[in-house]
Amino acid sequence: MMSTDSRMSESGFPTTSELGDLLKFSLQFAFGQLAVIAVGITDSLMLGRLGPDALGAAGLALSVYSILDTIGAGILFPMVILASRARGAGRLRTVPRLTRQGLWMAGILSVPACIILWNLETILLMTGQVPALARMAGDFMDYFLWTVFPAFAFCVFMITFTVLDRLGTIVVIVWLAVGLNAILNYILIFGNFGFPAMGIAGAGLASVVVYSAVYVSIFISLTFHPLFKSMMMFRRAWRPRWAILRQFPRLGWPRSLQVLMVNGLFSVISLLVGQLGVQAIAAHTIAFQINTVIGIGAIAISRAVTTRIGIVSARGDRAGIWRLTNGGLLLFCLFMLPPMVALDIFSPWTVMLFVGTGPKAQTLLPIATPIVALATVFVFTNGLRTIINYALNGLADMKIPALIAVVSYWGIALPVGVVLGFVMGLGVTGLWWGLIIGMGVACVAYLTRFRWVVRNARFMVRGTKLS
Repeated sequence: MMSTDSRMSESGFPTTSELGDLLKFSLQFAFGQLAVIAVGITDSLMLGRLGPDALGAAGLALSVYSILDTIGAGILFPMVILASRARGAGRLRTVPRLTRQGLWMAGILSVPACIILWNLETILLMTGQVPALARMAGDFMDYFLWTVFPAFAFCVFMITFTVLDRLGTIVVIVWLAVGLNAILNYILIFGNFGFPAMGIAGAGLASVVVYSAVYVSIFISLTFHPLFKSMMMFRRAWRPRWAILRQFPRLGWPRSLQVLMVNGLFSVISLLVGQLGVQAIAAHTIAFQINTVIGIGAIAISRAVTTRIGIVSARGDRAGIWRLTNGGLLLFCLFMLPPMVALDIFSPWTVMLFVGTGPKAQTLLPIATPIVALATVFVFTNGLRTIINYALNGLADMKIPALIAVVSYWGIALPVGVVLGFVMGLGVTGLWWGLIIGMGVACVAYLTRFRWVVRNARFMVRGTKLS
């Protein structure tokens, strides 16, 4: 008789081993992302002690940096597809070659990014920012811009460790970096242990040291770990392979566009909420922070799905593709629905965690409580969209999903939100309903596209020269 797992493997339902693999990777990735967020929180807490000007200047600088980082990460994203497909096809020794070329691409992308960031103060002044804040942002970025290459290289290394099932190494290194970042910020920002007080520039220098330490630690691991040493990870690293390098921008620009579209939408929505008053923007900020934290789960599951789909698609396994996608959606529902339901039920208490129980908090509660409840609906809808979108990306389907993103976010979510929020007078609630409707439309469109791609085996005709 066939085992339960064997019967499942012939259907679209994931096997227990596949669910276990997805869960293991998702947890590791989520812990890694939490560490990255912890680094940012540490910076904010330390800079906040210098005053609102320092915190605002760093925020301005990082807003420009994040745009360039998003573009770079999108261009490097195809390495997930190329490396996972190489593993799925049994060409494991191709992964080091892709890692080397990924580092080349990271270096190429770093040059224009650093040129832009070097002139950050001038750029901010041209956009009408307060001169004092622009100058402080420039002082911060004079150091922080040197994190660009290590940050891009980190993306490459993260993909390599993911494809080779060694993500735990990255997680340990990044959490150690959280502690190092806190210590260096304390020393360099405030001038402790005999060091001069550098203020906001000290935060930038601390980040350079931390990013560089992470890069060197990963490089040493890839060079001397027995598994990676046998693969000769950095053999002939000086030699670019243009056939591979061309694949990065060709496949990656739609990915960058997708992320810029959703980030741009959130920025515009925040600006619109700002027109509704201080209470509205406070409520929106709380809801958005909740979405950011809980959304890590969906992103972690999505990255697991992308990598595993890349592996099975190289074998032409349609059933495996469906099992992995369904497995990702199942994990999302099992592990994300309970906290979202709890947030919905206890939304007033959630708001009070942010603002306390004083008189000002009591005036915010009636506005923020329904927004937090709406945020849980958005997290669920957006999580489903993210998983299916990443599944499509794992099949090297990039351009149509990017088009769907443009239409859903800017053609549906924003106009609907504006109509509901301003024309119909629903305020910030209407803007959030616009986001939910837009993400829901995108989710349905992505699923329809996914079914078509898998049914027509479109993922089988996207050959890539890796030699």
